Amino acid sequence: MTIPADFQHRLIDAISPIRHFFVAQALHHALDLGIFEALDERSGVDATALAAKLGLDAGRLPGLLLFLQNEGFVVNEDGWRLTALGEGLPVFAPWYEMLVGGYASTMQQLGEVLRPDAPWATRDTTRVGAGSCGIGRYDAVPVVQALLSASPETSSVIDLGCGDGRFLMDVLLSRPGLRGVGIEPNPASVRLGESARAELGLGDRLEMVIGAADAAADLDLPGNGHGTCFMTAFVLQEMLEQEGEDAVEELLRSTFRNHPEARWLVVEMDYRPEAPVMAHGLALSFYNPYFLIHSITEQRLQSRQWWVELFQRVGLTCVSEAETDPRVDTTGLQFGILLARG
Repeated sequence: MTIPADFQHRLIDAISPIRHFFVAQALHHALDLGIFEALDERSGVDATALAAKLGLDAGRLPGLLLFLQNEGFVVNEDGWRLTALGEGLPVFAPWYEMLVGGYASTMQQLGEVLRPDAPWATRDTTRVGAGSCGIGRYDAVPVVQALLSASPETSSVIDLGCGDGRFLMDVLLSRPGLRGVGIEPNPASVRLGESARAELGLGDRLEMVIGAADAAADLDLPGNGHGTCFMTAFVLQEMLEQEGEDAVEELLRSTFRNHPEARWLVVEMDYRPEAPVMAHGLALSFYNPYFLIHSITEQRLQSRQWWVELFQRVGLTCVSEAETDPRVDTTGLQFGILLARG
């Protein structure tokens, strides 16, 4: 066998995705374990002391630290500390929480899931929910805030499929006096939400309930739902695949039939995987993986136009629309709609 002169260069290019796979895993676990929080960029920390502080194995931790040093996130100078790159990373921890913590096991199932008649891939729904809520602080919460400004009579928000509730909590903290109910089928997420609710002092403004999204129609609301805004952020996509289009339509129809004065706020993705915008840096870094994992985990993404047509079929009108803050996301692939009956 003759080895070409450029083989090493081609090898580096070919296996660079493997490097990024390991980097993503290492960063997620370092963030999750509290390593970045325990270090800073000013003073060094001995690895043994760091291991003792975090309850980690002192013999194994240096292997991770050395890996992160070679990738530029930490440095060992009179003890371990963060570099400027590492110092700036924790704000982006929710993306790692959702896409790596929540979906790493999903990607391990990709080969089997693509076989005929294979079951859907599983995911860590608690981590997916927690990461999604953290990401929402930067992209979806401003969308919700803009839409609620178009509905000044809203006094309470009912978040269906709320995860750990932090998304709803951010909304409540931004609007004094607004009350909320978070409904979530995953008990582990509800427990996380109850803890966060207490920490943020929202005990008298937020109720966390274990339940499914279709509980909306059966809630006992005063004034035919006047002042209440139901909210689904990336939840209708799950219901669409798991229960079907008819179930989504019936949920909306029955809720407005029972609460005709209510409003409904939807935040969803505009599923356009073949659009030119997919060459955008954020589209490649976030939406391309997002679109892939949602195609194999019993969730069905649809285009913005598809959702608009569904809402029109069930007799709903658009009160207002909003997109993400351009300082965060200029792709236009995430949107929000405020709906009313008639």
